[in-house]
Amino acid sequence: MATTRAAAGRAGKRGKPGEPRPRRDRRTRDARAQGTDARAVLLEAAAEVFAERGFRGASVDEIAQRAGYSKGALYWHFETKHELFFALLEQSVDAPAHEMIELLREAPVEQDMAPEASRRIVELAARQRELVLLEDEYWAQAVRDPDLRARYGAHRENLREELASALRVRLEHLGTPISGIAHEQMATVLMGLTSGLMRERMIDPSAVSDDLLGSAIVLLYRGLLAGDGR
Repeated sequence: MATTRAAAGRAGKRGKPGEPRPRRDRRTRDARAQGTDARAVLLEAAAEVFAERGFRGASVDEIAQRAGYSKGALYWHFETKHELFFALLEQSVDAPAHEMIELLREAPVEQDMAPEASRRIVELAARQRELVLLEDEYWAQAVRDPDLRARYGAHRENLREELASALRVRLEHLGTPISGIAHEQMATVLMGLTSGLMRERMIDPSAVSDDLLGSAIVLLYRGLLAGDGR
């Protein structure tokens, strides 16, 4: 009788045939207790290890150990090392970019956004140097790997679409909508320009003045207006 009850109990834990099995909580007791705090600590440790080892050289074991958690705790929060990388990217690089895009969308007409763009790129290059380098390393891998390229390309496409939408709104606010070039193309040019200038500044700060990006954006804007017959 006892054996029958034990078997029934095991069957109840497994669930009925055909039902998905419940996800096992493989986190350590510490990780379960701290929740989102554990995630933040793991991200901080990942940033340090990635900076020291690069993406290829960084191991999940070392990141978990640096954070003071088990590997199971890390995998509870991030399914793969790639997920960890994108979480870092979104937190430290994408967040400032999204903030700038939203400012572009909402800023008053009289506010000149070119100097603000320059200021923010200078800050990002200084504060997130190691993460920018890490993204370059990931880009180099993604170019060679179709699966990584698709994931990274989707990430960039989302950013491009958001920027294109903000540019459209901004130009309409200024009363100068551009018909000769798609806003998505403008967004691509600006993203490439921003990325390139930031990396040039990291090599030689004297070659990229604090206001160079803003000046380039102004020239681009004036050129688009001229090409549109204005």
